[in-house]
Amino acid sequence: MNRKLTRIKKYEDLGIGLFIHWGLYSQLKVGEWTEYIHHRDKREYEQLINKFNAEEFDADYLVSNAKKMGAKYIVLTTKHHEGFFLYDTKGLSKFDAIHSPAKRDIIKEFINACNKQKIKPFLYMATYDWHSDLYQNDFEGYLNYLLESVRILCTNYGPVGGFWFDGDWNKKDANWKLDRLYGMIRKYQPNAIIVNNTGLQNRGKISNPEIDVVTYERKTPDQVNHGFGGKYVAGEASITMNQHWGFAKNDVNFKSTKEIVENIVHARGIGANILLNIGLTGTGEIPIMNQAIMEQVGKWVNMANESLYETRPKQELRASGNTKDVVLQNKSKNSIYLFIHDLKIVGNENVVLGGEGINLRSFSGIFKEIKKITWLDNGESVPFMQDKNKGILTIDAGGYTYGTDWCVRVAKINF
Repeated sequence: MNRKLTRIKKYEDLGIGLFIHWGLYSQLKVGEWTEYIHHRDKREYEQLINKFNAEEFDADYLVSNAKKMGAKYIVLTTKHHEGFFLYDTKGLSKFDAIHSPAKRDIIKEFINACNKQKIKPFLYMATYDWHSDLYQNDFEGYLNYLLESVRILCTNYGPVGGFWFDGDWNKKDANWKLDRLYGMIRKYQPNAIIVNNTGLQNRGKISNPEIDVVTYERKTPDQVNHGFGGKYVAGEASITMNQHWGFAKNDVNFKSTKEIVENIVHARGIGANILLNIGLTGTGEIPIMNQAIMEQVGKWVNMANESLYETRPKQELRASGNTKDVVLQNKSKNSIYLFIHDLKIVGNENVVLGGEGINLRSFSGIFKEIKKITWLDNGESVPFMQDKNKGILTIDAGGYTYGTDWCVRVAKINF
C-alpha cells in the first residue's frame, strides 16, 4: 500500500486553487508565449521591463477574489519562460521587478497577502528559460542559476505552500539534477509541496521520488496515477478560462460557468485538485471577464462548500447508468454527497422547460441505512428508495425550481 504523507493529505484538502500568469508578456495582450510563437526579437522584447509598472497590482484584492471563488491556494508565476522575475533576485539578475519602474517585490506582497488571508501561496518557476544564455550555452551553469533563484524563494519569504516547476519537458533527456534542487527545497521548506509539470505529452507521469503531485495540464482525466515507488502522490488538473494562460485581449472564447463547474466536480470525483487559471493585465489587474467568471464559480462553490474539500471518492461508491454524476464521502464517513448533472428547470403549462416529472438517478455501494437526503442549495428533502442489502440507492432528482439553475446540484446523504 502506498504511504500518504501528511503534507499531501493537507494538499488534497485544499481542493481548488487559482493559477495566475503574469509577466512582461501581459503588456502585449496576446498570450504568455508571444516572444517565442510570434518570433519577437529578444532585445526588443526584453525592453518591456522598462514599462513594467505594476500600478494596478493589489495583492490583497487579488487574494480576496481568489477566496471568494473558493480557492484554498494560489499558484503565481515567479518567473515564466521569458525569464523575467517578479521578485528581488538579490543581485542574481537585473531582469527582475526590482529593476523595473515598479521597483517592487511582487512575490513578497503576494505571500504577505496570502498569509494575512490564510490561503496557501504556491510559487511557479519556469525551468525552460528564453532569457538566460546559460540555458543553451552552459547548462551546468544554468542549473546553478536556477538553484540559486529557487534558494532565494526558499529563504526570504517564510513558509510557502509549494513549488510548481514547469519546463523540464523542453530538455527531456538532460540531467536536471533534481535531487539537488528538491533536496535544497526540503532543507529550507520541508512541508512544501513539490510539483513538476510534465507538459502536454506526459500527463500524470513522475520524474523524481520527491514529487508530491502529478499534473494534468488542460485536462481532467478519467483517473489519477496515485502511486510511485510505495509513495502516494496527489493529482492536479489545470484549466484555462479561455485558450491562453496569460492575458490575451482578443481571446473571447471563454468557458461557461457550467463547463468550469463540471470540471471542478469531475476533478474532485477522481480524487484530484483543480487549478483554474487567469492572466493579469499588463498593469496587474484582473480582466473583467475573468473576474465575472470567478464570481459566478464562487456562487456555486459557496453553495457546495461542505462537499468539495475534505471529501474523497470511494471506489465502491458509484453512479449507475450513463450519467456524469459523482459520489464523494467526507472523512468522518457520516455523510455522502451526490453531484447531479443535467437537470432541467420546472415550468408550467405555459412555460415548459423540461424539468417536469420524475428524474430517477441510481447509485451503488451504499449499504448503511439512510436517515435523510437533502439538497445543499435549499435544504429541501430529496425523495429516495434504498435497498440496503444490495447497496442500491435511487433518488428522484426532479428539476430546478423556476428561476434557479446550479449547473450541478448537490444532495447530502445523512445516516
